[in-house]
Order: sequence, then C-alpha cells, then structure tokens
Amino acid sequence: MLSRPDNSPRPTTHTWIAGALLVAGTFLLFSRSLGYGFINYDDPLYLTNNPRVQAGPGWEGVVWAFTGKTDYWHPLTWLSHMIDWRLFGADATGHRAVSIAWHAANAVLAFLLCRRLLGHGALALFSAALFAWHPLRVESVVWVTERKDVMSGFFFLAALLAHARYGELLKIGRPAGRAYALTFLLFLGGLMSKPSVVTLPLVLLALDFWPLRRLSLHPAPGWGAAHRGVLMEKLPFFLLSAVIAVVTIRMQVAHNAFVLEVPLADRLGNAVVSVARYLGHVIWPPNLALFYEHPGAWPMLVVAGALTLVGTLTVLAWRRRGPMPWMLAGWVWFVAMLLPALGLLQVGLQAMADRFTYLPILGLQLAVFGALDRMTLPARLRTACALAIVAACAGLTWRQQGFWRDSETLYQRAIAVDPSSSHAEAFLSYTYQEAGKLEQAERHARRALELSPDNHWALLTLANVQGQTGRLSDAIATYQRLTDLDPGYARGHYLRGLLLMQLGRLPEAETSLARAAEVLPDSSQARLSLAEVLARQRKFAEAAAAYEAVIALRPASAEAHAGLGYMRALTGRREDAIRHWEEALRLQPDFPGLRERLQRVRP
Repeated sequence: MLSRPDNSPRPTTHTWIAGALLVAGTFLLFSRSLGYGFINYDDPLYLTNNPRVQAGPGWEGVVWAFTGKTDYWHPLTWLSHMIDWRLFGADATGHRAVSIAWHAANAVLAFLLCRRLLGHGALALFSAALFAWHPLRVESVVWVTERKDVMSGFFFLAALLAHARYGELLKIGRPAGRAYALTFLLFLGGLMSKPSVVTLPLVLLALDFWPLRRLSLHPAPGWGAAHRGVLMEKLPFFLLSAVIAVVTIRMQVAHNAFVLEVPLADRLGNAVVSVARYLGHVIWPPNLALFYEHPGAWPMLVVAGALTLVGTLTVLAWRRRGPMPWMLAGWVWFVAMLLPALGLLQVGLQAMADRFTYLPILGLQLAVFGALDRMTLPARLRTACALAIVAACAGLTWRQQGFWRDSETLYQRAIAVDPSSSHAEAFLSYTYQEAGKLEQAERHARRALELSPDNHWALLTLANVQGQTGRLSDAIATYQRLTDLDPGYARGHYLRGLLLMQLGRLPEAETSLARAAEVLPDSSQARLSLAEVLARQRKFAEAAAAYEAVIALRPASAEAHAGLGYMRALTGRREDAIRHWEEALRLQPDFPGLRERLQRVRP
C-alpha cells in the first residue's frame, strides 16, 4: 500500500538491474536519432552560428555564460554546449548522445524517486520507463537546443530525492541540515539549467503533504503554529524563484521574446485549454509536432469544456485528499510545473509545446499510479498491461524520432498535424529557401501569408526569394511591408537598403540603412553599408563618421580602414589617408587595388 515511501538506505540488486534496464533501453530507443544533423530552428542561435559557444569553455566563455545577453539565464546549459562543441564540433551525433545520456540518468532518478514515493519497486520501474520512453520526450531529447530540459530535469529530480531524504531525517530526529542545503543547491543547479523550474517549491510542498506527511491540509486550531517550520523552510526557495523569475522576464523583454500580443483573457483561455491538451497528448500521443499554432482566442465552447475538465479534476483531487492524498500531490506537481509554460506571459509563437511536459508528466503519473497500486488486479494482468503500454509508447517514440531527421521533414510533419499552421508553412518555406529550392519556398511562403497575412517569417522569406530571383522591386516592397509591421526589425531595413543601393536609389537606401544602424547600434555591417551609400552620394564627412563608427566596433576591419582612408584623401587629409590604408594592408595584405593606390600617393 501507499502509507509511506521506501526508505531503503542502500540500492539492492533489483535496483541495479532496474537502473541498467532503463539506461540501456533509453540509449537503444533513442539511437535512431544519433545520425541526424542539427535543425534550423534555434540550433543556429544556440550552436551552429554561435561564436561564443564555438569558442569553448574558456574564461571568457564562462563569463559570457553567466552574464551574456541571451533569452534565458541558464549558464550551466551554455557551458554544457561549449564543452560539447569543443569535443564534437559540428557533428550533431556527439551533442545528441550527451543529451541521451542526461535523459538516461533522469530515467534512473525517476525510478529512485518513484520508488520512494510509491513504495513499490515494480510500479516505480513502470513509471520511470513510461516517463523515459513516452513520445512526448522526443522533443526534449532529440532537439539539441533543448539540452536545458534534460539538464534541469536532472537537478529537479535530484532535488526532490534530497528533499525526501531531508523529510525522513527530520521524522526520525536526525540532523537534516546537509540534506536541506543539498536540496537548495540542486534547485539552484536546475535554475541555472532552465529557469522554468522556478515552481519547484510548490512541488516540495506537495510532497510535504504526501508522502512525507509533514503538511496537513485539514484546517484545525493551531494549524499555522504547527506548520510554521515547514512553511518557513521554503522561504529561501521562493525568494530564489522570485529573483530568477524577474531576471528571466527582464531578459526576455530585452530579447524581444514577447512577440505575440494576446489579451489577458485569451491567455487565460489558452492556459486552460493547454492543460487539457497536454492531458490528451499524454494519453493519446500519435499526432505530435514541433509547433502548435497559437489561435489567439479559442472558441468559448472549447474554453468552457477545458475549464470543466480541469476544474473537475482539481475539485476531485482536493475532495479526495484524505483517502487518496497522492491524487492531490500529483495534480499539484503536474499543474505547478506547467505554470511557467502556459502562456500567462506569452513567450514565443506557440500555444503549447511537447517539451514543456518533461517534468510535469511525472506528477500526473504519481496521481494515476497511486490509484493503480490500490486496485486489486491479478499480477499477470498488471504486468501484461504495463508491458503493452510501455511497448506502445516506445514504438511511437521510435516513429516520432523519424520526423526529426531534418528540418524539412520536421516542418512537413507539423503541417500534416495542423494544415492551418501559418508558422509551420513559414518555417518550411525558409528551409526550402536555405536549400536553394526557391519555387517551393515561394509557394509555401504565400500559403503562410494566406493563413496569416502578417506572418513575419513568411514575409522575410518571400522577400529573400524575390531578391534572389531578380525581382528587386517586389522584394523592396515586401521588405517595406515587413518593416511597416515591425519598425524595429533591423534586418528588414538592412536588406531593403542593400537592394535600393543595388538599384541606385541611394537616398532611399541611406534612409533604410540609417534606420538599421539606429536599431542595431552595435552592428558594424549595417554601418559599413551606410558608409558606402553615403560615400557614393559624395557625403564624405558623414561617410567618414560612419567608417569611424565601424572601426570603433571592429578595429580589425580592413574594409573600414580602407574606406576611411579614401574619405580622408578626398577631403585633402593625405597623411590620415596613408595611415588608414597602411593599417588596412596590414590587416589584409591582398586588399584589392589598395597597395597600388598607396604607392601613388606616398611622398
């Protein structure tokens, strides 16, 4: 029965065998993806186009990991990527093998934790296998960018184990300070891997309720005094969560991560619907995809149905908290760990994502398996059902990995799951454009714009294709439409400026490039192009200032030194011109035509 957790101090032979089965099974199951390459969704940002990561884990890399301007504060994840790049370079197989190893370790931790919570080794093995081999895990394990999921999962599960040990030590009157400190440090490690574990303190309280039974939810006189210690010990955890939450929100604002403007009422509606959809994906996972389009506002009947389901489950868990406490503990775990990902603060374009279930699913399993353990079913029937469920999930996981073969297959799958997904169409269009399949790229870009006329990625890809196929005026108009929608989109201004310069429309080009340089003051490339267009209009003093700005940003830019030298020569400052030309040749000895020019002007 489920009266108390398993307190076995040392691992038994059965524990070692179970752990070995989980590790071997996890590596075998996910081996299908080892030959796959990187994808073009966030992998370039995190790895393939990230010079900081590729420079490796030196001192500068460590400083950047902790202080760099990125979308999340997860320095341990950055350091993990740096180490992997140093070891494996651009070979995605090594990166993915490391993620699988983290996930295999988490499968073992899940088994140990479930054995403690459920007090039943066979049920714990079933729960851990279901967690590790469920198709919802594919996104977190196979997508290298999502290293943060498996790393934060490791620290999260280890923290729960440490907290369980802490509660057990207190119960038998032994010193528990080290276990408490370890729980806190592991929580910090989780936050440094992915900030979404900020709600772990709520899970600790749920476990204090059951199975640790340190927290009663039945009102009685003196309740506050009786539970003051349990509540106060969580205060440092909640304070740390608050700090990380504020830091994360500020970083995402600076990174422009809040790209969808969704009213609060619609965000609340999507949150409730998402909880219901996650439940559905856990139970029936054949139709999973990378991207689930955000509808903006769900129909009222859909929201009402989801609210009825979630509300009923919540009320049932609360009312049965006495005879079936695991239901409430597991449900709180499930909902609490989903909270940061429900879009109450809408980050990104998606309504939901499979990766967000990585840690919540264990809470749901706790609620369900606690009830299963009390059911009087024949042992053979239990075993047969468990094996059938795990085998079905493993088969779906093997199949789901096939959709991650490459970016094109991934987005085609997303469109097959949801033909009305504008962003899946746009991502597929961008992938075709990268591969030089311009006709297919334009077709899917236009399809994306049919579904959503303001789709940013579709407009960008369409403009790029128009430029590549020589329709420069059309491309300029499409870039203009893009920057009208997002005046702060520097890349749109920059690309439009280059095309205008190519057509000889220099004043318009100057306006676009100046705007790009204004939006991105640290972009040397935008200022270099601006300097060129100013020089072509014989605005020599302004061009010189632009070249000087480039040199301030990139002192080793031979092109900027050469350009500034020409501006100085044209304004009669020959000595300055010679000095900058000499520097340009030092930086790039074969700079075209510059050596001959320098020989002609030297005294």
